[in-house]
Amino acid sequence: MRLIRLAAPVVLAVSTLIAVPRSALSQEFDLREIFSNDRFYEEHQILRARGDVGFLADTWPLPGTNGSVQVLIGVSLSNSSLQFVRTTEGLWQANYQVRAEFEPEDGDADKTERTWDKNVEIESFDETMLESETIVFQTEIPMVPGTYNFSITVRDLNANDASRASKTLEITPFPSVAAVGGPVLLRLYQTTASGTSYVVSPSHYYPSAPTRFDFMIDLAHIDQGGPYTLRAQLVPEDESSGQASSDWSETVVSEDDGTAQVFGSLENNDARFGEFRFEIELIDDAGDVLVNRNTPLIIAGSGGWIAENWDDALSLLKYAATSDELDILEDVEGAEARVEAWNCFWRIRDPIPATAVNEELQDYFRRIAIANREWRSALRPGYLSDRGRVYMTLGSPDEISQNPVPSGAEAFEIWRYYRNNFQIVFIDRIGFNNYQLESIGVYQRELGSLERRKRRFLKERSPECPLLAPAYE
Repeated sequence: MRLIRLAAPVVLAVSTLIAVPRSALSQEFDLREIFSNDRFYEEHQILRARGDVGFLADTWPLPGTNGSVQVLIGVSLSNSSLQFVRTTEGLWQANYQVRAEFEPEDGDADKTERTWDKNVEIESFDETMLESETIVFQTEIPMVPGTYNFSITVRDLNANDASRASKTLEITPFPSVAAVGGPVLLRLYQTTASGTSYVVSPSHYYPSAPTRFDFMIDLAHIDQGGPYTLRAQLVPEDESSGQASSDWSETVVSEDDGTAQVFGSLENNDARFGEFRFEIELIDDAGDVLVNRNTPLIIAGSGGWIAENWDDALSLLKYAATSDELDILEDVEGAEARVEAWNCFWRIRDPIPATAVNEELQDYFRRIAIANREWRSALRPGYLSDRGRVYMTLGSPDEISQNPVPSGAEAFEIWRYYRNNFQIVFIDRIGFNNYQLESIGVYQRELGSLERRKRRFLKERSPECPLLAPAYE
């Protein structure tokens, strides 16, 4: 008996499940490659660990005191990277440990090590499956300038699993006048009477075009030669990514000790997808640029593939889109228009617009990945199989019963949905793990009910996407 890990707990009964053949043919395009930013992370030395506890991490040097450098460390990981256990209060809790190590390359200085134990509590089991950057750890460590072998290890204390990533980190001293640390891209920041709190963005990644880019800049030794002005703009690495965003600027006001911490938001006018440099300049009262700093960022990393492979991209939407929506989307021309249409399509499906990620988009492609893993065969990828189609449209069954090697009969599989009191039967008539839908009438009835509810929801949200609004009239 084998438990299939779906979006909700599943109980298996009757008999054992057939192991999915590892040699099954894959689909024509690999979703992991389409939605991967690995090349971007490698090029910009953003740490990525793909082991048992996957995470992303980055560092930012900030001006310290007495010649030291404050190294800001940010680590992000998903809920799905950790094992959650139920607490006595009915919540779900994960416990993890972050370990940072700075080992000097010259061997003369002592190795610096720090360890932090953290926990996360969430309210529902479904949240444990989220694969976006749902958890961010950040801290600052004072370091002496030098070259270090830097590593981050994240350990799941519940599962006793761990992953590690490392890189060479060169920490250079800041100048004695007009020291600028950053820019640091932020997921959010909030200013109150007691100060400003913020959350860093270790991945430098925006899953869709944001309305603004929040950032932080630390400055020191600016009590000489002022006043100074900070200016920020977004510059595309490639012309197809859009034009540079409008400038942001602000006059720097220092504390008595000559330091300043500046928070800002650069409005996004044109950037839709691709790679960019977020640039800042420190300008003196004569208009001369004293310091120039930049940090990379990537928007909708899959945007280029979507624009160039529009027909394939639309085929991935077959379970999410209505036929009227697909008719409209098929006629969209031009790279930028296609990426905007893609973002528009998912924007009206976003269940929680206030969050930085689109939970529906991420859940949809997570389910495609699960279907490809669990129900692929020698004939087709899993998400295009009958079982994949039912899973993608009706969701996880509450129970799967399977008899793969029956005596004198065809192999069958039964999916039971307790919440709506129906079941779906699949039969493998020709072998090769090619189970075909038998309960066509039941499936069509349940799907029709879901489609009517979806259409009402989309019609309510349609003003947010004028392109697709005619599809719901």
